[in-house]
Amino acid sequence: MNRTLLKVVVLSVSIFVMGAMALSPALASIGAAFKEASPQTIMLLVTLPSITMVFGSLVFSKLSDYLSRRGLLTFGVALFLIGGLTPYFMNDLTMILVMRAILGLGVGLLFPLATVLITDFFEGNERGTVMGLQSVFMNIGGIVFPLLGGLLCATGWHNTFLTYLVGVVLFLFVYTYLPEPAKVVREEVKECKRVPLPGKVYFLESVYFIYCLLYFVFFIDIAIQIVGENLGNAASAGLAVTIFTMAGLVTGLVFGKIAQILKGMTIPVGWVITGLGMAIISGVYDFNLILVGCFVGGVGFTVVCPAFFTEVSVASPPSRVAFSISLACVLGGIGQFAAPFIFDAISGAFGQGPGRFPIWVSAIALVVGGVLLILQQYTQQAKITNLESPNTKF
Repeated sequence: MNRTLLKVVVLSVSIFVMGAMALSPALASIGAAFKEASPQTIMLLVTLPSITMVFGSLVFSKLSDYLSRRGLLTFGVALFLIGGLTPYFMNDLTMILVMRAILGLGVGLLFPLATVLITDFFEGNERGTVMGLQSVFMNIGGIVFPLLGGLLCATGWHNTFLTYLVGVVLFLFVYTYLPEPAKVVREEVKECKRVPLPGKVYFLESVYFIYCLLYFVFFIDIAIQIVGENLGNAASAGLAVTIFTMAGLVTGLVFGKIAQILKGMTIPVGWVITGLGMAIISGVYDFNLILVGCFVGGVGFTVVCPAFFTEVSVASPPSRVAFSISLACVLGGIGQFAAPFIFDAISGAFGQGPGRFPIWVSAIALVVGGVLLILQQYTQQAKITNLESPNTKF
């Protein structure tokens, strides 16, 4: 099989990962249709898939013992389409939320599958290159789903769910060309599972959890800010999300160069850049300037995430890399799910509502956290330099 086509087929699975974002630009319109529902309940339409995605990721490794790769793809996409498309025919918010939970389970299966397929088919430097391109394809999904969701929502909120027809086309393409990889025999599995994780891995996992908690505020509050303040409509909110993810797509193409320049400072600098983007969004009242903030925030996001997965894979023992990545998926999903509740409590304490204020709080936390991480990294590097200093006489 042509290697270029194989790369495109394998990487196309990553497009599904951002599927839940299709409803992000439609939250204000759906909230207007269900006036009896609280803002937090409406936000669950985007955040609920994040928590059920955790359960999908948790059972992935067990299912992979019984299902082929193509079987896992079919099962995951089936859940994705059931949860994504059926709300088009519904007018009951509770049932729509149930379907969103099912969609999250599908994403939870497809997310780790997208990474496992890369390890199945590619090795060495080629594997590293394809891993870097994965963020590009995820951002393609982050562009396609919200953009179509916003455009379709402008014709009626029910139509937003038709966005998931993209999944049908995507599945047919991948299933047609995806070969079944050879069965991999794993040795010494029991011994591998007993290898402890170093403290650095847990530190990185904690940093990633907090980052997911903070950046996800953008996706749940941007539409409320834009539509609620009459800065645009649902399609405008969709464009804002698209600009955020488009910036990530561009950054993903040059991430390798960025990481070579920043080295150990990549994650901290990414935090600061994301925070600056959030600060612009929450501090301006012109839609065009908001789009500038979305672009800056998207750059920061795509600097942080690939850098995190690279660092955690290096810091983990080889036998525990898969577990560390799974743990990150779980913590990231929990952080995204918890975001609206935590920021609602913070906003309530200051007498504020959803929209601009939570994004402003996120901006402050990201910048401050980034600066602290820079100081931590600088201190760590200084200690290493002192230890390596040739002052000791033998």
